[in-house]
Amino acid sequence: MDLMGMVNSAIAAKDTEASGGLVGSLLGSLNNAPVENNKIGGIASDLQGILQAKGQGNPASLMGTLQTVATTGMVERLLASEQVTAIAQHVGVDPAMVRSVTPIIAQFLVKGSNQQGGGLLQKVLSGEVDLGQMANLIGMASKFM
Repeated sequence: MDLMGMVNSAIAAKDTEASGGLVGSLLGSLNNAPVENNKIGGIASDLQGILQAKGQGNPASLMGTLQTVATTGMVERLLASEQVTAIAQHVGVDPAMVRSVTPIIAQFLVKGSNQQGGGLLQKVLSGEVDLGQMANLIGMASKFM
């Protein structure tokens, strides 16, 4: 199964909140984010490593944190300021860009996952879905929409 197929199957799972329009709404949000699409993939890749470290053994706890970040935009609940700065330096963007993209990614993970962290979050934590590749794919798709 290709990357978008895995993402779509995780989103379509019966116990997730996602709807068919989720990828479309994500495209809109990412297009409006104040950062170039090619940088979003870098932010997402770095974020995946942090998520994997935090979610090890307890995806349900990480799910609660992601829900808070997605609904409030409080990136500090997930990332320490040093992590935001490190991601920004690695990707070559302003830390404010990391803070604006992270809640969008969190929302996508929340909507494609169940309360226990199954579905999309589990695929990201296991490495089955590469967040960076997914963001780059979505960025590429947005150029044709």
